[in-house]
Amino acid sequence: MEERVQKAMFDYFRLEGQAAIVTGSGNGIGRATAIMLADLGARVMVCDIEGDSAKKVAEEIGGRGGTALYNRCDVTNLEEIRDTIGKTAEAFGGVDILVNNAAGFGGGKTFDRMTYEEWDRLIRINLTGAYMFTNEVLPYMVKKQHGKICMVSSGAALGYDFSDPHYAASKAGMIGLAKELSQELAKHRINVNALGTGLTDTRMAHLPGRSWEDETKGLPWHRVGTPEDQAAAIVFLVSEAAEYITGQVLCPNGGAWM
Repeated sequence: MEERVQKAMFDYFRLEGQAAIVTGSGNGIGRATAIMLADLGARVMVCDIEGDSAKKVAEEIGGRGGTALYNRCDVTNLEEIRDTIGKTAEAFGGVDILVNNAAGFGGGKTFDRMTYEEWDRLIRINLTGAYMFTNEVLPYMVKKQHGKICMVSSGAALGYDFSDPHYAASKAGMIGLAKELSQELAKHRINVNALGTGLTDTRMAHLPGRSWEDETKGLPWHRVGTPEDQAAAIVFLVSEAAEYITGQVLCPNGGAWM
């Protein structure tokens, strides 16, 4: 790459040296986001409930010349959240970026087949986990008067996927949380946005009996999204290029909905 172009790219995003935490980054969208952030110069904490997966991603980033740590973290466990944030701050001098990506899925359950326990589980993972992680990193961002937070929600929150009401509710809650926090935290120059992901080729999306061929036929882009499609949007939202964007929902979906 021409040096002039490379410099412009790094100046545009201004991610070099920033400390980022990406939850659920052992695979899928989180993995792609962690790698992309590191490629652009951020120092990344890769955390996932699957500790071995997080380790592999951190090692992959190191092999590409980037800087990454890893930590096993269950986002429903406050002590593990605090441990992850503490290790990030100790190693990188603070936390500039938080991507709340960790998620559970409902398995295609309709309202009449869902149990109270299943409802509670997804709300705790997807919504309460994002709330707790955000609450625990805020002191670092407020101290710097700078920060970027992205809630990885879903098209299910916007009425695109008519199944898994507990999943849709938890993801809609993430959007509501992002919008409220964007107003509350603007005085501290902390941007909070959300991603409304379209159908994406991840492990979690491969449900038994699901026909990707049939679903792809209905997409204007004629293909399912990749984790990198979503990661590119996340990286933009947490970069300095998006300094004047807050309280918004960006939906990379190949034109599936407007």
